Amino acid sequence: MFESRIACICGLPGIGSVGKVAADFISTALGCSIVKPFFSHSFPPQIVVSGSQAELMHAELLRSLNKDNIFVLSGDAQPLDVLGMHGLAGDILQAMKSEGVTDVITLAAFVGETEESILGTATDPESATLLQDCGIPLLRSGSIGGMNGLLAGLAPLYNMRGYCLLGTSSGSDLVDIPAAINLLYVIRDLFDLEMDFSLIESILPEPEEPVQQEVDMNYC
Repeated sequence: MFESRIACICGLPGIGSVGKVAADFISTALGCSIVKPFFSHSFPPQIVVSGSQAELMHAELLRSLNKDNIFVLSGDAQPLDVLGMHGLAGDILQAMKSEGVTDVITLAAFVGETEESILGTATDPESATLLQDCGIPLLRSGSIGGMNGLLAGLAPLYNMRGYCLLGTSSGSDLVDIPAAINLLYVIRDLFDLEMDFSLIESILPEPEEPVQQEVDMNYC
């Protein structure tokens, strides 16, 4: 149902790194290339070293080479203060708008009492109904903090629709792979993508009960 829209799927570090793990997997699976990097004085004062190369912490807007209607946003960290978050969110959303993005979909974790493996919310009634029509239960109350909430919440100010999809997590794991995989199943079905999950599924921890391989809902 989202195939006809131009969407940016966003996942920045948060609880269990759920959104970031999912976004990074999508960017790799779809062969994304960098459109624009984003830097902020509010990022943690450190550099990231990978392959002996040091870089400042930053976020990246990427474009899929395989699906011309999908962008991905990922990053090393979130800003440490509220003003930094709002400033960075504004820069990112303005860049998305200039690239023709119509729908901002952030990925994050939900920690709380629920029997659902996935919850969703949207910034307007029509978009919330769209999620329901795709079989995604709606979050009825609460709040979504940090950049993953702010990007979705500010999207309408830039004439874009905002959504947040939440993978249920205990909040106790530094990296919650099962919650990230549940988000990946949803994104795959919403955009009718072909993605091979065998590599990420191979690093799943041994569960006490079998991990739900398909979210038990009727996704589009």
